[in-house]
Amino acid sequence: MKEKFQITNQFLKKEWKQRPGGNRIPRFAVAHDTGNPDSTAKQNYEYFNSRQLEASAHVFIDDKQILVIIPLHERAWHVRSNVSDANEWGIGVELCYGPSIDFNKAYSRYVWFFAYLCDMYQWNPARNIKGHFQLDPKRRTDPLNCFHRYGKTFPFFIEDVKYELKKFVVHQNEFKELVTAEGKLYKVQIGAFSSRENAEILSRKAKSAGFDVHIDHS
Repeated sequence: MKEKFQITNQFLKKEWKQRPGGNRIPRFAVAHDTGNPDSTAKQNYEYFNSRQLEASAHVFIDDKQILVIIPLHERAWHVRSNVSDANEWGIGVELCYGPSIDFNKAYSRYVWFFAYLCDMYQWNPARNIKGHFQLDPKRRTDPLNCFHRYGKTFPFFIEDVKYELKKFVVHQNEFKELVTAEGKLYKVQIGAFSSRENAEILSRKAKSAGFDVHIDHS
């Protein structure tokens, strides 16, 4: 399926402690906002890539880009460890906002990216998307800081993700109908990876679209 928005990978240097490494299959995603109005995705990358910090997130999204600064299979320090296991198993996604950022464009990318994650990992948005305010209610209110400023609520956001996810399913079904029409059958290789984890992620997406999948290795 052609991606609606481009995802840009620009990873932090490995020597920073805010990129602790690891190799896991994420179990859920955490919705954040930056809490720093008018800071862009690029500016957040530059900040996190310039000094030693005890905080980080995987993704920053503004009205122009979806910027992944820590690989999704690695850990990041985006929720206090004594209140949640989100650093071990969650993907931290930050929404950039402020007067100089077009909220509607940023929000559209934010919603789409969470739907993208749900599609990739076969997640249920209502179960596998957490708000930072839910995980650390005594200290954090994001992404409600941003949402309330622009008339959004967290349940409304989850419904938007569900709606966007349905579009993914429609596109997959259209593709399935195209390639499974009566007649000759052709085998198609849809990916080759050095990482078994990435191969399994793609295989789950193919299975969810109704295809038979076989992972081979040399």
